[in-house]
Parts: sequence; C-alpha cells; structure tokens
Amino acid sequence: MAKQPWYMPFFWPLGHVTNALKLSVSETLEPLEATPDLDFIGHLTSVVASLRSFMLAYLAITATDYPAFGTASHWSFSWMWPIVLRNLLATWVICGFWDWFLYLSPLKEVLRPFKMNPKYPPLGQLRHDAVATTVATLCGSAVEIFMCRCWATGQLAIQPTLQEAPLWTLFWAATIVHWRIPHFYLMHRALHPWRTTQIPDFGKILYRHVHAQHHKSYLPTAFSGTNMHPVEATLYYLMPSLFMASVLRLHPAIPLGCIIDCAVGAWLGHDGFRWPGAGDYFHQLHHENFDCNYGAQHVPIDKWFGTYCGSKADLKKVWGQQGAPAGRDANLQDTKVWDCK
Repeated sequence: MAKQPWYMPFFWPLGHVTNALKLSVSETLEPLEATPDLDFIGHLTSVVASLRSFMLAYLAITATDYPAFGTASHWSFSWMWPIVLRNLLATWVICGFWDWFLYLSPLKEVLRPFKMNPKYPPLGQLRHDAVATTVATLCGSAVEIFMCRCWATGQLAIQPTLQEAPLWTLFWAATIVHWRIPHFYLMHRALHPWRTTQIPDFGKILYRHVHAQHHKSYLPTAFSGTNMHPVEATLYYLMPSLFMASVLRLHPAIPLGCIIDCAVGAWLGHDGFRWPGAGDYFHQLHHENFDCNYGAQHVPIDKWFGTYCGSKADLKKVWGQQGAPAGRDANLQDTKVWDCK
C-alpha cells in the first residue's frame, strides 16, 4: 500500500481523487502504525503543506486591498465582511467536498477498506460538526480581523513586502506547521484532564466545559476538525498566529498562513482515512483513546513527555503506574459520543 507522496499537499484534492479512482479491491493494506516522530520525507511533506498555506494566504492578500495595510485603521463593516465571507466559503468548499467524497460519493464503497476505523459516524454528527465548524470559522475570522486592526494601527510590527526580507520570509513560511505544533500541544494538553493529585485538576474542568465538544466526534471527519467550543476555537487560531506576529516582524501572509494551516490541517487530518485520504493515524488514536498523542509528530513533544501511544495497549505504559483511570471509559462521563454504525 503506497503512502502519500511528499509533494501531494500541493495537489490536494486532485492527486487524492485521481489515486482513489485507481484503487483496487485486491490492494494489500499495511498494518496501521503511529510513529512518535517523522522521518525526513514526513518533514518534507510538512514543509510542502506549510508552503501551500502560505501561498493561499499570499493569494488572499494580493487579490484584495488587504485591510492590514491601512484600511483596518478604522473600524468598518466594509473591510470585515469580505474576510468573513471568504473564510466561510473556504470552510464549506473544503470540508463539504472532502466529507462528501469520502463518506457520500459514488466512491464511498471503494474507499471503505481504507477507513482507519471501520465504523462510520451518523449523519447527525456530520450536521452537528458542520454547524460547529462554521462557528469556529467565525471565531478564526474574528482573530484575523483583530490582527488586521493591530497591524493597521501599528500595534503589531509589519513587514510590508516579501522583497524586503525574502529568506527570512521563506524560512518562517516553510516551517509554519513546525512552529504552530508546540502551541497546539500546550493548549490541547491543558484542555485534557491533568490526572494529578498534587494540584487541583483544572484540566478536567476545562475538558468537561470546553474540549468535550470536540471529542463528541469519536469517529472524526473533515467537519470534525474544528468542531470546537468557541473558546477553544478562538485560542486555537489566536495562539500561534498572534504570538509569532508579536515576537517577529512578519509579513501578514505568514500569520494568515498559520490560521489557514490550523484550519486545513485540522480538517484534512481528521478525515478518518488512510491514503488516498489525508488521515492522521497518530491523531486518530487520540480520538479513540483520549489520553495520549496530544500534539503531533512534527515536533515530538508526546515522545519527550511520555504521552505517546502507538496503539491502545500503550495507554497502560503511559498511565498504568500512576493508578489514574485513562482512556475512553475514563472520559465518557464528560463526553457523550455519537452512536456509530
């Protein structure tokens, strides 16, 4: 069974669809494996995905009179609504097409053997997640509007053109995935039970009231990627983009590229399918087992902190000696997952 070629993020969804059309029912599938980190090809694929997000951001900026360069110095609905409309259309086109293709299209039976978990979510989950992701996109749009306002008013330093520092720009553009993952890990880990008795378990409270919404989608799809409580969605888009824009003098295409990558990376990474899907088995294990794989393999923080699991059996290695209940059963009291078929 072939793996996704390193250059394929540039050609989504064309490359995935054309490969799906060539699938054979007799094709041998390799056992699923979640490694704690990436090999060279994996990192190269991530660089390509980062550059894709950067180029989409740069296209969005150059195709319009982007408000970060002056218009946003005054509050006006006239410069805000195009941002909201663009983001909503992108959300529905990308998530809507990808969920339709994998779960509802004429190729759904051909693709069935490639689903990482053979169970399928109900249509009720798809509808719920579509609404929740739409709300999350509004939160992401609010983050972009806020940053445009900060750039236009001088509260954030801005690099006006790419030509001013091309190598500097290229480095940060090519590593978007790599520098946003530590932010994701910190936020995500904080929203899960800390499973400690030394201090109050605030993570359990945050999980129950905020992050449990995301885990209701036990078998995630593209629309599940940003099925988040508005608080979580806002933090998800805000933390890495605002932090980098505050610390470094960047062209807006890089923080905007980060917002785009947070969205597209989550949508495709939750699709539930191995190649020719874009599914991520590392994160699939997190949805199935809850208390592991909080980050991603690009920066292997789970490996360093001992929360990496390559299978459900590894949960005992992570939590067994602490005597704290972990896994799906330990979280279901705070998470009412969808009934799956």
